[in-house]
Amino acid sequence: MLEIIESLIPTNIDFTTALLIIVLCAFIDILSPGVLAITAYILLIQRGKLASRLMFFLISTQFCYFMMGILVYLGVGQIIGFIESMSRSQISSWFYTILGAILVLISFYKPKKKMESRFLEWLPAQVSIRAMIILGIIVFAIEFTTALPYFYSILLMDGLAFNTGLSIIILIGYNVIMVLPSILLLIVFILYKNWIMNKLEQLRTKIVKAPLSSVLVGAAVIGAILFNIGIRGI
Repeated sequence: MLEIIESLIPTNIDFTTALLIIVLCAFIDILSPGVLAITAYILLIQRGKLASRLMFFLISTQFCYFMMGILVYLGVGQIIGFIESMSRSQISSWFYTILGAILVLISFYKPKKKMESRFLEWLPAQVSIRAMIILGIIVFAIEFTTALPYFYSILLMDGLAFNTGLSIIILIGYNVIMVLPSILLLIVFILYKNWIMNKLEQLRTKIVKAPLSSVLVGAAVIGAILFNIGIRGI
């Protein structure tokens, strides 16, 4: 995989053009289903300390990406070999395909009344910081092999012999752009906390009062989306 990416790297472009390519790659990497899904999940279930929980999740995910980027930039052979083997196994694509298929199959289940009450009791009301960090690492482990624009940008900086300090700054900026939708949601939440908390509480109430069959319909839609994402990568 990395050999193919390296073959696509131009050698005769200026710094401005290279930077524009890197920024474009970063915006392509914005659409991370894992990060967006966990962000939505936290917004729906977390009643208190929402901002801190979301920040811990984003920091843990992007710290993993940043460290992976540094190691690839420095040319650590074992890391590059690991990425190659993981990309060939298509683990993330298979994960989304299987998870999507499971959600679609679950949606055909006809729930009983007792099952609805058990389901609502099972849903957590709060998420700990430790859980957020673990979720961040899990999302990174599932999705990092699909971040081809990220690796392209790293190898582009290396191929054009960017200054190491400048490359690190660009990597930090890249990682910020990758989670920009979640950061913008967090900023909006901080600025309009009371109004948003009121709206989220109304949404939670509707979800709790909704029959489990409605939740299963939502699971079917999410499953179909995940299945489509996964099957395209296989």
